[in-house]
Amino acid sequence: MKSWFTPLFIFLYLTANAQTDTLKTKVSAPLKPTNQTLGQDTDKHKTTNLSEVIISSRYNKSYKISELSKTLRMNTPLLKLSQNIQEIGKEIITDQLAFNMTDGVTRNVSGVIRQEISNNLGPFIFMRGGLVSTMRDGTDLTPIYRGPVPEDAAVIERVEFIKGPSMFMNSIGDPAGTFNVVTKQPTGKNNYSANIMFGSYDFYRASADLDGLLDKKGKVQYRLNVMGMKSNSFVKYDFNDRLVVAPVIKYQVSEHNTITGSYTYQKFSYGLMSPIIMTPNGFGTLPRNFTISEPSLAPYKPTDQSAALNIQHVFNENWRLTAIGAFMQNDNSGAYLWLTGVNKVNPNVLLRNPKYDLTRSIVYSEQAFINGKIKTGSLTHQILAGTDINQKRFFADSYIEYDKSTGGSLNYYPLDVTNPVYGAEVPNYTDPKGVENGNTKQHINYASFYALDEITLLNDRLRFTFGGRFTSAQTNNEISGVNTGSSDHVFTPRIGLSYSITKSLSVYYLNDKTFTPQAGSTAPKADGTGSAAVKPKTGMLYEVGLKKDWLNGNWNTTLSFYSVKRAGVLSADPDNSTYYIQIGESKSKGIDFDLKGRILTGLNAMINYAYTDSKVTNDADKTLIGARTPLYVKHIQNTWLTYDLPFLCLRGFGLSMGYQYQAGRSGRYATAVPYSIPDFFRVDGGLRWANKKVTVNAIVNNLLNKNLVGTPWLRNGLYYWVPQSPANLRVSVVYNF
Repeated sequence: MKSWFTPLFIFLYLTANAQTDTLKTKVSAPLKPTNQTLGQDTDKHKTTNLSEVIISSRYNKSYKISELSKTLRMNTPLLKLSQNIQEIGKEIITDQLAFNMTDGVTRNVSGVIRQEISNNLGPFIFMRGGLVSTMRDGTDLTPIYRGPVPEDAAVIERVEFIKGPSMFMNSIGDPAGTFNVVTKQPTGKNNYSANIMFGSYDFYRASADLDGLLDKKGKVQYRLNVMGMKSNSFVKYDFNDRLVVAPVIKYQVSEHNTITGSYTYQKFSYGLMSPIIMTPNGFGTLPRNFTISEPSLAPYKPTDQSAALNIQHVFNENWRLTAIGAFMQNDNSGAYLWLTGVNKVNPNVLLRNPKYDLTRSIVYSEQAFINGKIKTGSLTHQILAGTDINQKRFFADSYIEYDKSTGGSLNYYPLDVTNPVYGAEVPNYTDPKGVENGNTKQHINYASFYALDEITLLNDRLRFTFGGRFTSAQTNNEISGVNTGSSDHVFTPRIGLSYSITKSLSVYYLNDKTFTPQAGSTAPKADGTGSAAVKPKTGMLYEVGLKKDWLNGNWNTTLSFYSVKRAGVLSADPDNSTYYIQIGESKSKGIDFDLKGRILTGLNAMINYAYTDSKVTNDADKTLIGARTPLYVKHIQNTWLTYDLPFLCLRGFGLSMGYQYQAGRSGRYATAVPYSIPDFFRVDGGLRWANKKVTVNAIVNNLLNKNLVGTPWLRNGLYYWVPQSPANLRVSVVYNF
């Protein structure tokens, strides 16, 4: 620890606790005046009950959340739950000026990183050596291919990172875990706000959040979020335009019944489907604004729609029934330039060829579950039981190399990386067959039934959880005229244990399994035979951990040690992108540490660290055994601090500072021979001011202006990476009506 840190910490502590900012005090009933002297008791048999006193201040803001959202079905407080679940509230997202799910939200949870080459067409979030699965409001809306489109910050209430399998949700996905985006819902109060953001590279964004009542009795409530954004990029010919509209209606049918309907429409226009850089000369050797694209190519245009209907019936204070139906459809179309291989004559000249994608993903999700509490003697049972049903559809005409000469050979557009000259007229393309008559049709259907019981004993000090889920799944793939399919029926058990050493300290153990049906086929042989449906992905987690609340629960820490085994992990076939290869089996083990909350008056902190050791343990290619798993990072450490200045002359001002660090990185594919990838280190900082109505926040990302390399890999003599932005400014102005 550097010598200046200790006196700085003491200074912050003393000034924060010496602040004289006026606190707002709300007392539900006024106290009657009395002539009684303090310390005297005129009637020993009379007692005075003070009403609840609620103290609010800008210094009381905290990044810590103690309870799960209702969308995760479990009622156990986080401190007592036998699993590591990290909650990210909208406050920290707002403070960091993140504008969607992939814009830095991952920095707030240990070991979580984003690896992506397709310009926000999907989240592609990794954790504990695996690709994390996604949920929205507790429903599985993850499509077969890319997606879902990352949620905009305008609709996010909080994000929940579930580390490890979640049998109580669906047991579908990588055993590394799942993240659940909880969207904004009506609160039953009239709250209105508007937000304007602007920044570097012609970044302009405006959003509004309207929360209120549609009738005088308050039985019909609404929430409407809208957002529009336009932005250029530091990368040549790239831009990002977005529109989001998200209405929610909640109807309180009776004291015991509610119906909530929601709809989200997202429309995007990207200048580039992928801002990736390719060169034979090493990572970071080209300018950050380099592109292999051309301005003559039309924009890439995704559209995403989702809707949900939630019906709840409350029997009494102990029992509740919930039924949810949800739908998602995502459409993408556009052309992009890619390389079909290394130019052996002159590696510095990239032989670009246009490709075209037309895709449609559809997901239907239905679920019904019941929560309840019963007592049997000295034992308390928290019961959860239900069913999850899901249908996924994917239609595509993908990887079409449409620009060919009359002889049928590809037309190339050479680009010299040492002296790039742009201006080639690349023809655009519209698929005459339509998406449902393309080269790919894939289906996944699954239905599962589950039951879970959390038994509490020893005056709520010991909690034992056991449960199980039975899943039946079918897949079907029609790829380039070749049909493959699979059918599986699997039982996945769960065992958890949590013990409260003290009221603020608990230890837990978890053993859980996953089973994930996967769509896709392996590549056929040269004679057209030998293609087979990919196998399901399976996984097993063993984990122990410690959870601790500090200073009356103002901040908390979680420390966990885990081991994850997985089999059947997919990777794109490098020789034919239409097909997959399965790397066999892998094992990840590591340590996660998270700290969140208000550690001093006015000082909020988010600090995390993750050590990950993830290797291939079995594969048909024996040279890969012992190799690092794809997109693995050994050390990840993040810090974010916000401090509200206590001085009266600077009332309302605050400071923000944070960094992200990644070391020991591996590429997109498992390789027998490792290669060097530069570490990742980014520093961000800002200044903000707020009063009751207005909040102004300015942040400079990448303060040190480092040339950062994202999602790197080396293959066939070419270095690939996604460039990260130079130092850039964002300013946000929020007005609360």
